[in-house]
Amino acid sequence: MNFPIQHTTKPSVRASALYIAGALAFMLGLSACTDDTTVEIPPAPPVPPPTQGVECKTLDGGTMLVEAKTITIHNNSQNTLYPVLSTSKNAVNQWLQGCWRVKEDHPTDYVYKLYVNDGAGIRAGSSVTITLPLYSQIGENRYITWWNGGRVVLADRSDRLRGNADVDKPLTTPTNVTCTGQNTTCTLTTYSSDVQFPENIYAQLSEYTFGDSIVPGDPKDNLPRILKPENVGYNISYVDHVYLPVAIGPTANPYIGYSGSAQPLNEFANSLDAFMNTDIGKGWPVYNLFKLKLPGGYNIFAQRNGVLPADDDVPVKLPAPDGPPVLTVYECISGGCNEEQKKQRFGEAVQRMQNLWGSCADWGSEDISAYVKDLPNAPFPIDCPPAMAQNMQAVKDFFEENHKLYVEMNKKECEKDENGKPKTPPYIPDYTYWQAITHIYGWVPFNEGCGAGANPLVNTKIDGWDHAAIQSMYIHDLQYNYLKPEVAANHNLMFNPYVKLIHDNLKMNAYGFSVDDAVGFMSELGGGLIFAVGGTEGLENDKQFSYADGFSVAIGVPKSQEKAINKPLIKKYGVCVLKGPTDPDCLSIKEEVIMPTQSQISGFRVGTVAKYPIKVRFTDVNDNIYTFQVNEKFEQCPVGKDLKDCPTNKATIMDKALCEVTNSQGVKHAGSHDWCTNANPNQSRDEKAQQLVKNYISFPKPVGMPE
Repeated sequence: MNFPIQHTTKPSVRASALYIAGALAFMLGLSACTDDTTVEIPPAPPVPPPTQGVECKTLDGGTMLVEAKTITIHNNSQNTLYPVLSTSKNAVNQWLQGCWRVKEDHPTDYVYKLYVNDGAGIRAGSSVTITLPLYSQIGENRYITWWNGGRVVLADRSDRLRGNADVDKPLTTPTNVTCTGQNTTCTLTTYSSDVQFPENIYAQLSEYTFGDSIVPGDPKDNLPRILKPENVGYNISYVDHVYLPVAIGPTANPYIGYSGSAQPLNEFANSLDAFMNTDIGKGWPVYNLFKLKLPGGYNIFAQRNGVLPADDDVPVKLPAPDGPPVLTVYECISGGCNEEQKKQRFGEAVQRMQNLWGSCADWGSEDISAYVKDLPNAPFPIDCPPAMAQNMQAVKDFFEENHKLYVEMNKKECEKDENGKPKTPPYIPDYTYWQAITHIYGWVPFNEGCGAGANPLVNTKIDGWDHAAIQSMYIHDLQYNYLKPEVAANHNLMFNPYVKLIHDNLKMNAYGFSVDDAVGFMSELGGGLIFAVGGTEGLENDKQFSYADGFSVAIGVPKSQEKAINKPLIKKYGVCVLKGPTDPDCLSIKEEVIMPTQSQISGFRVGTVAKYPIKVRFTDVNDNIYTFQVNEKFEQCPVGKDLKDCPTNKATIMDKALCEVTNSQGVKHAGSHDWCTNANPNQSRDEKAQQLVKNYISFPKPVGMPE
């Protein structure tokens, strides 16, 4: 049986940290008495700084100190970086609800932006560490929640990073938010705003969420939320755009490799340039900037008609009333295009995608001639393979059904103005080719004018397809179809060239599209996050993360503990590579990852190790020590093979004779043999991303624990 590891759920921005409880300790010195009768009164001790931790309620009504988390940014490039952190607006602040265990909404009505060395940035070869509490109070009933849905903007030019005084209003930086620098100063400047950053900044966006806020127990009990602060959630928003190589990894967890890219800036930029000069990438839109920044597969449609402020310093401008376009084509950046190309804003690569939809799906009586065009390198119509036509038609019909639900929702319950008409953004009354492909490539429901949570795709069904089935097909058979031999031989059949760019050309484990969760969103134990630009310097693990390379250890939970989500099972764990330079026999395994003391977590991930074999050791809450050896990497389960027969090297992954449980005195525990014998290497497919196979070694409940 595969016992699940308790991880947090994915937050709204696709975006949790190792909780290490403990108060700050301060050294107080007292002067000694002299030999005479005079006693010198010592000077008053310095006033300690305010703690950066905050007190939250526990499951049983007590209090726990939730320590601050850190974000460290390493500039491994040759350029100055301009980092900015920003928070998100939330109609319901679930993180405050979970901390205080209340049900009031506590909405966040502003975006708060935290600039590092505002306007000056951090120079090459330097780093900064920002320490963020769960929240800062900045007025009566006004809070900045730093942990829920944060963004890290990493720019190599400062243009348009900060708006004017009407957009960004200065605030005093809260005293419990601090920053230190290595080879640079570190000062913080805070602003409140109604908006996030414009698209035309010279920056790569990343997202993070610290901790999680969950409803404990049975939902029908309607208990107040509780904060679980142990994980860090993170992803790089390559789904929106690709501009800089960013690698993200957790702190206080050296067994998790980095997500994203650690390429040097020039190599990364050359890869983008090379993509634009291939048959696949030729004509892919670019942002209207003096440096190469590419939009994702959704943005090429959603931002096609976007216009920038007329006074923006950009290479491509159109005469009034058009103004500068958000997107343009590569040739226009260097001034090598005509006025018609400036208005077009896309080329052959996108035309092939539009022709594909015009050829593989039935649009009835709709005139789609404005979107399909026969070009020498992008022919129309395309001879669409029957299986692909069937899949694309199903996706088109699925979104048409979602649109019908949206229309009904507008008639009954969407927000209306005083005249009974839907509020802006405008209502979309018709299901058209353009609306269809825009929503499909974003995998977003029709809910314009109804609120972001309205009309979720999960509630949509058509004959033969529910949401889970059609999303799985959309991912494997369409978005990743560049892996199919017939598509590799005929680029006119490629569903989304951008996915190939992210995963194949740039070799990144990051989002290539909105539901690319297999390699995009990470949620791991950690004391904070490290963002490295242009190299691996500063990361705790310099290997790229892959689910195939590592495994998760899952231990059983005694029935008596199943609802005790605040009672830990494990104290700490560590991993040692056998035949390594410092301890070749792994006689002393450093258990360097400390588990939270206020949460039950039934396992841990050994995500990225240098090589096999390895020894793994962990200590349970009763100070029993568990040691076992993993001899080799899990073999991937072949396509079509039943997972119960996988991994195919199950028999050789572990040598159970090299597994042992000892008590705190080093004596073999009576339950050692049974615990080790019942170890089970196994694999499972991710529920949301069926192309992803995850590796586990599952064990029984800890020794000596009663049911």
